Amino acid sequence: MTLNFPELAVGDAYKAKILEARAAGNNPHVRFEVCKLLESAIQACHCQWDAAEILDESAKRLGPGLSGDAASRAAKLRELLKRKEEAAILLGGTNFELRDRIRDGGVLTVEYPWTVERHLRRDPELIRVINLEFQDGGKEATCYLGQSTLAKHSSEDMLGMFAARGVRAGECILTDRTATGVCSTWSSNSCSNCYTRLLENPTRAECCSESYCSAACFDLAMETNHKPLCGKDFTWLQEAARGLTHNASPLRPLLMLRILAACVQSDVEKSPLDHPLIARLKPLVNKDHLDVFTLNESVAVPIKILEQLGIDVFANRNFDTDILHSIWTRLANNKAGSPDPRLGFVDEITPHLPLFNHSCEPNVEWRRENGSTTVRFFAIRPIKKGEELFCSYLDVGGIPVNQRQEMLWPWFEGPCLCSRCKEEEKSSSI
Repeated sequence: MTLNFPELAVGDAYKAKILEARAAGNNPHVRFEVCKLLESAIQACHCQWDAAEILDESAKRLGPGLSGDAASRAAKLRELLKRKEEAAILLGGTNFELRDRIRDGGVLTVEYPWTVERHLRRDPELIRVINLEFQDGGKEATCYLGQSTLAKHSSEDMLGMFAARGVRAGECILTDRTATGVCSTWSSNSCSNCYTRLLENPTRAECCSESYCSAACFDLAMETNHKPLCGKDFTWLQEAARGLTHNASPLRPLLMLRILAACVQSDVEKSPLDHPLIARLKPLVNKDHLDVFTLNESVAVPIKILEQLGIDVFANRNFDTDILHSIWTRLANNKAGSPDPRLGFVDEITPHLPLFNHSCEPNVEWRRENGSTTVRFFAIRPIKKGEELFCSYLDVGGIPVNQRQEMLWPWFEGPCLCSRCKEEEKSSSI
């Protein structure tokens, strides 16, 4: 707390709570101090709901003389939450949206002072590795990665995708498969990797009951995250998100599960921030930006996931709270989510979609393939060799520039820099 990183204090205090619960004996004074530390840290993360839950639990478990103060503070928080709920109801929306408005806290997205340089900036070697991916199988690459034309200076960490050759209107530029996509409505007749509907004679894993729509999906899952997931039951995560039709917190743990499993399969002795998929994601680090934070989705569930994956969260520093939070700041700024008639809501990190920059006048559009997490990119118009490829993060259509800027603010924490916005802003100022 003295370092002003309350999310890390929450992680440490929650681990202390786990150890206290597992320890032999029953010392109410130790329990009181642990709960007091956890509540204080949670409050600093603006998580009043979680703080009230901890205080209620403390009041029930602590002995006489210690429970009264906890119960009193919990009651005050419940009154505050009641007023918060009344205000949230006025905004309308689904039950999931209402739940998030009441329960979500927030912490600043910051660069921790002990973070090594390679985890703060993407380097030329990463660009080289990604460009090799586009040459897979010896085929002619249709695109490549380089510094974006939107970069303000040559040293800025702002990458972009470019056409490696001339592209016809309507031509498919790239197919982006991922093993780190999740959905809220999954069924047994769906591919275990991309969730597309299974046809006759699917590819089956020999080690378990998982089935895949193709050899490509099977290979990708085996190479990415299947091994630590195999034979483990994570339906407790899936059930929490079932029926979801828009982006909400229950999908966050599911996405983290896929990502963390990929990190575990890759190498538990290395930092997850070195994983090839995470390393290419640029975090949104801004001293004024608050990222959603809750005890459950940000700390408790990731710890439970890691323990189920076989990680000792008390001994393995590679999966400490600062690493988990750093992973999430990258996922939150780069994941692609949208509703799907069959899958409910889809959230995913694909290898290449996060590398496309936004434009309100894009030359590329991306589509999900056949109700799955596989993404294909198509040219909207003829594109010249060397031209930067832009897609639109939102359906901006004929929306005025000032409204577009407001809608796009969560991605940029500043104005959209695309040519359309610049031209329209110039025209409106005349």
